[in-house]
Parts: sequence; structure tokens; C-alpha cells
Amino acid sequence: MVGKWWTITAALALGSMSVSQLHAADGLYLGAGVGAATVKDNFNTETFDQEDVAYRAFVGWRFDQVPIIDLAVEAAYTNFGKPSQTIVQGGAAQNVEFKLHGASLAGLLILPLGPIDLYAKGGVIDWKADQTVNGSTTGRSGTDAFYGAGIGFYLWILAFRAEYERYQIKDVDRVQMLSLNVLFQF
Repeated sequence: MVGKWWTITAALALGSMSVSQLHAADGLYLGAGVGAATVKDNFNTETFDQEDVAYRAFVGWRFDQVPIIDLAVEAAYTNFGKPSQTIVQGGAAQNVEFKLHGASLAGLLILPLGPIDLYAKGGVIDWKADQTVNGSTTGRSGTDAFYGAGIGFYLWILAFRAEYERYQIKDVDRVQMLSLNVLFQF
């Protein structure tokens, strides 16, 4: 009989810890993610449209001071990989590769629904891009806007997020990223 009460008490204690953390609280979080980045651009008369594995690391601070919604500020470094494609123009094949990476700062508007978060984000990225055509590289850099949306699931101090982001990189038709992320909330 004592073993049964011990089991029930332990289950209630663990359950109450879970209920108190139904959504993330104020505080610092660290995370990392991996996904697919797509770069689409016009190359002379042809279209470059490829994707590659991308990764990111981020740090943020979440505020739950506003009723109904939470806010967060997030800094990240994202490497969009090196998408490459062979483009044939006038019978000549040209190997084209984009290398894009940058640091970003974003604000998040979060709708907490128990252990689930729905969120939108927007910010700026300070990027650097190298375009290599048949071994000859041209570099560019700039600061441009981006936006995105995602869904997160909290499990105690860990969270798992899936998100889509679209980057408005100057002189590139489209840069977007779909990623899966994990974060640890302090």
C-alpha cells in the first residue's frame, strides 16, 4: 500500500512541474537549428534555383509581460550553405555557386497556447555573399530585412521549433529557409 501512495505522490509532483511550465517563461534561451536554404536568382538569361543544407545558432530573451502574447528578441548567425548549379548558356556549361551567411537580429511576437507557441518574426540580417562562376568569385555584402513564422513545442526547459524565413537580400530574387530548431530555456 505504501508503494502505491509513493507512486501517486511522485506522479502528482512530476505532473505539477509540467503544468507550471506549460509555456516558456521570461528568460534567456540558446538554440541551434538545421534546415534547407533555397537561393533563386537570374544568371544572365538563365535561372539559378538551388537549395543546400543550412544551419544556425541563436540566443534570445523572452518576455511574458504583455497579456495574451509574449515578445522575444533574438540574435543569430546563419550559414545558408553553398547551393550550386551547372547552367548551360549558348552551348557552354558554367558552374555557379552561392555562398551566403550572416548575423541577424529579430523580434518575435508569440502566441502561447499551452505547450504550443505560434509566432511571427521580423528583423535585419547583416549578410555576406560570394558568387563563384567557373572558379572566379565576386563578393557582396549588405544589411537587409527578413521575416518569418513558426510553431514551437515546449517540453519542460527544451523547445522544438519549425520555422520558415524569407530574406530580402539585395539583387537576389529569393532567399528562403525552412528549418527545425531546438532550444534550451534557462
